[in-house]
Amino acid sequence: MFMSQISDAQKPQKIPISAAKFEQVMQAAIGKNFDVVIDRFKTNFEETVLVYVDGLVNKDLVDRDILKPLKSQNFDGNFEKALMVSFDYAEDIPATVQKALEGNVAVFYAKSKSVIIADLKQWDKRAVDTPDSEGVTRGPKEGFTENFLTNISLIRRKLRTPNFTIEKMLLGRQTNTSVAILYLDDIVNRSVLEQVKQKLSKIDTDAILETGHIEAYLEDSPYCIVSGIGLTQKPDVVAARILEGRLAIVVDGTPHVLTIPELFIETLQNAEDYYTRTIYANFLRFIRVFSMFLSIYLPGVSVAILTFDVEMVPFTFLESIIKATQGTPFPIAFELFFLGLMFELLKEAGLRMPKAIGSAITIVGALILGDIAVSAGVAGAPSVIIIAITAVASLLTINVNEFATLYRFFLLFLGSIIGIIGIAAGTILMLTQLFSKTSFGIPIL
Repeated sequence: MFMSQISDAQKPQKIPISAAKFEQVMQAAIGKNFDVVIDRFKTNFEETVLVYVDGLVNKDLVDRDILKPLKSQNFDGNFEKALMVSFDYAEDIPATVQKALEGNVAVFYAKSKSVIIADLKQWDKRAVDTPDSEGVTRGPKEGFTENFLTNISLIRRKLRTPNFTIEKMLLGRQTNTSVAILYLDDIVNRSVLEQVKQKLSKIDTDAILETGHIEAYLEDSPYCIVSGIGLTQKPDVVAARILEGRLAIVVDGTPHVLTIPELFIETLQNAEDYYTRTIYANFLRFIRVFSMFLSIYLPGVSVAILTFDVEMVPFTFLESIIKATQGTPFPIAFELFFLGLMFELLKEAGLRMPKAIGSAITIVGALILGDIAVSAGVAGAPSVIIIAITAVASLLTINVNEFATLYRFFLLFLGSIIGIIGIAAGTILMLTQLFSKTSFGIPIL
C-alpha cells in the first residue's frame, strides 16, 4: 500500500483537547471557504464539532445519523455507539483536513485524542453510458465515468476473484488525486508492477487531473511517437488485459483508464473482435492493418511516383492525371500538404465543436473545400481523391492516429524530395523506432 506524501506545510499537528480550540484550528486550515461547514454544538456530555464540505456529503444523512443522535436527550456519551454510520479515525489535523476535503464528515468531541471520520460522501456524477470513442455493436456497452469508485466497481464486477488486487495512493500536492493500481496478484508481471510502483512513488507535482499527466511520467521515451501504454474507456477491455497479466491505473476525475504494457498490434484490435466469429474478426483486423498502411503511405508514395517515377503509372491513368492537373499552379506535393493540413483542421474542428454542429461542419467543410479547391484550380482532383481515401482509412485506425498522422507527413516530405528512396528511408526509420521501443522492458512488437 502506498502512502500519500505530506508536504512541509502539512506536518502532523496533534488534535487539541477543547472543542473551541479544534474549531479555531480547523477554521484556520480550511474555514475560509464558504462551502466548508464547521458546526460546534453542545451535547449532554461534551462539546462537539462537525466539519464537512457542503456539496460533497449527503446532508440528510448527516442530520439523521449524526446530529440527531448526538443532540438527543437519550445520548449517553458513547459517541462511537451513537453514530449510525461506518467510521474511521484521524489522529492529527492534516489527516482530518484531508478526509474532510475528500467528502467525509469529521466529528470531534472535547477531550478526545482522535477525530471520528464518517463516510457520508455524495455528489453529482455522470451516469454510466456508452463511450463515444469505442462504440460496439456486440458486447458490453457500458463505459467509465469520472467517479473513482464507480470505475473500480465496473471492473470488480467482471473480476470476481480474491486475487484481484487494488492498491491506492494519492498524487498531487494540491489536488491529492486518488490513483489506484489494479492487477491479478497470481498472474501479474512482477517486473512491470515494481517499475510502475517505483515511477509513481517518484511523482512530485502540484496537480494530477487526468491519466495523461501520469502517462507522461510513466513513459520511458517521452519523445517517441508510440507510448506503449494503453488507453480505454471500456471496463471489459481493462478486465481482459488484467487477465493477461497486465495492470491498470485508474485516476479519479477521468473516464480514461491506463493499461500497462500495450503491444503495438493491440492498437489495431477492438473489444468486439473477441465477441464475433473468428473468420470475420480476422477479416476486420486485416482491414484495419491495411487501412493503417494506406493512411500512412498513400500520400507519400503517390507524390514520390508522380514526381520522380511517372513511368510506374499505367498510361491510361497517367493521361487522366495530367488532364486533371493541367490548370493547377502548384506541384502535387504542395497540394497534398495543403489538403492534408485542411483535413486535420476539419477533424479538430469536428472534435472540439458541440456534437450538434461538429459533424455537420466536418462533412460540409470537406465537401465545400474539396469542390472549391478543384473548381478554383488550387488543387487537382487526384489530390482530393488521395486525401479523401487517406482520411477514410485513418478513421478506421483511430487508436494509432498520432503515429499515423506524424509519419504520414514525414513520408510525404521525404517522398516529395527524393522519391521512393525517401519512402524506403522513412520506412527503415519507422521500423527501427518500433523494433527498439519497449514498454517497461516488454518489446511492443
